[in-house]
Amino acid sequence: MDTGANPDLRETAVAAAAKAGEPDRYLAALLAPPGPREALLALAAFSAELARVPFATAREPAMGAIRLQWWQGALEMPPELSTGSEIADAMRGAARAFALDGALLDAMIDGRNAALEAEPFADDVALRAFLWETEGTQFALASHILDAQAAPGLRSAHVAAGEAYGLARLLIGLPRSLSLGRVPLAQSQLAAVGLSAQDLRAGADPQAAARLLQACRGEIEKNLTQARKLTGHLQRNARVAFLPLALVPTYLRAAKRAAADSLTSEPRVTPFGRTGRIALAHWLGRL
Repeated sequence: MDTGANPDLRETAVAAAAKAGEPDRYLAALLAPPGPREALLALAAFSAELARVPFATAREPAMGAIRLQWWQGALEMPPELSTGSEIADAMRGAARAFALDGALLDAMIDGRNAALEAEPFADDVALRAFLWETEGTQFALASHILDAQAAPGLRSAHVAAGEAYGLARLLIGLPRSLSLGRVPLAQSQLAAVGLSAQDLRAGADPQAAARLLQACRGEIEKNLTQARKLTGHLQRNARVAFLPLALVPTYLRAAKRAAADSLTSEPRVTPFGRTGRIALAHWLGRL
């Protein structure tokens, strides 16, 4: 259906996709000024659509690669043409309006291509590259949307935020990934606790799995501390880009509460708790 003549409908579709697939970033976007708000919603919706692909095509990774290639082609279409996707067109419009770095948008797609693989990442370097592409890039793009002058100096903050938030989300989503046969962690992390990917999928060594999850939580907390330190000086509006970090402690507590069955049952965060954490962080100016 062509929604080009009805921008309200397009914006509603974009906001709905952001809310459903990237609720943390959706809530953060609502706290941004009106101009950046629409661009942040488009970015969140774009991320949500990309993140859906590896799960929707878990049994057919080749189909997932084709879908991601479509998104790549959509971003490269001339501005006067419509892709037929409200979300793709909104992302293209935001990229033009705010002069977003196309390499960062491309990296978001590359990261989801890596997520099509079932086996663990080869090492910590590969995992960190994935976290940058899927999460760190979004902190960088959101920073640019909110304060283009300050964003280049925040690269270290974007990296730390991406690793803290991204690994926390991988931890929360681990049961779902394992149910699809995927192990979205580094082989080196598994080896450090004497665990194989096959054992993790089968739940064959609960004690080793518990050590793995504890090590992941320690890594998340280290990066969260670094991200907080690097963003503490930001003005209120610029800090909106980093508001999703406010959910990291909530994710860690949820994962810890579910430790007994954390590989088979996905921990839940209530909508009220999510909204409260984002709002409180914005109000207090602390992530």
